[in-house]
Amino acid sequence: YYIDSYYERMEDLNYLGYTKNVLFKNSDLYTISNLDTLISANVPYKKAKKYLAVKGAQIQDIKKYVDSGLSPLKAVLHVSYPGIDSSKKDSRSYTIENPEDTLILIKNGFSVPSDYVPKDLRDVNIPYETEVGQLRDEAATALEKMYKDGLKQGYSIAIKSSYRSYDTQLAVYNEYFAMYDAAYAASLVSIPGSSEHQCGLSVDLTSQSVMNGEYGTFGETPDYNWVEQNAYKYGFILRFPENTGDRTGATNEPWHFRYVGKEAAKEIHDKGWILEDYIEHHGFTYNLRLN
Repeated sequence: YYIDSYYERMEDLNYLGYTKNVLFKNSDLYTISNLDTLISANVPYKKAKKYLAVKGAQIQDIKKYVDSGLSPLKAVLHVSYPGIDSSKKDSRSYTIENPEDTLILIKNGFSVPSDYVPKDLRDVNIPYETEVGQLRDEAATALEKMYKDGLKQGYSIAIKSSYRSYDTQLAVYNEYFAMYDAAYAASLVSIPGSSEHQCGLSVDLTSQSVMNGEYGTFGETPDYNWVEQNAYKYGFILRFPENTGDRTGATNEPWHFRYVGKEAAKEIHDKGWILEDYIEHHGFTYNLRLN
């Protein structure tokens, strides 16, 4: 069907430089509807190529990319993804096509499929408040290392919440909306499919001192101060720092840490960034599908 559809449009596509070799190798990107979009945009492949090479590029925006006069990465992010910054209104929403990527930006407007479950989930061998924590293997190993190193210095962290399935997140979401005003609830809990917890890369931490009743919340503890200062060494970042809620779309959560890998975590820490800054600077390392 795809081949037949291509040949029906072959003359127009070849005129613009979109050869069979280019299109057939990337038929997941160049869908039939996108072939029609390329023809109507009337942008030669020679001009479009550098934009289409950027991860996350959207075919329907190709003319806007070219007309923007921006560098390819900046054009793609500026035109297609203003919603990286939650303070900027964006009617679009995207599905992340490679949820296994440790650098995914998942938040309202950027979701994973409801049936997505990480393949390498495992129990994390550190204390927990109510139930055994689960993370992807790489994140679990890093958290176990951070726990052991903290113990040596007199700090004892524990898991309050970690991996959540789509259905579990849906239950949490419904509970919050039953208790609070809709706008306030939306700032406290992620839409199902848009929660970092579904990816097995995020953990809500507490400490033994909180569980013993010495402190009311994790954010008050010396354990938190140590984690906040050292998490990047293990590949974790404080995902929702104070005074960033307009951009992250979430209120300050001193307990919520996200695994991004040591290299990205160090850059984010050293530059005082949040994950949104990192994406705006480096772009995506995966493709996204416009919903």
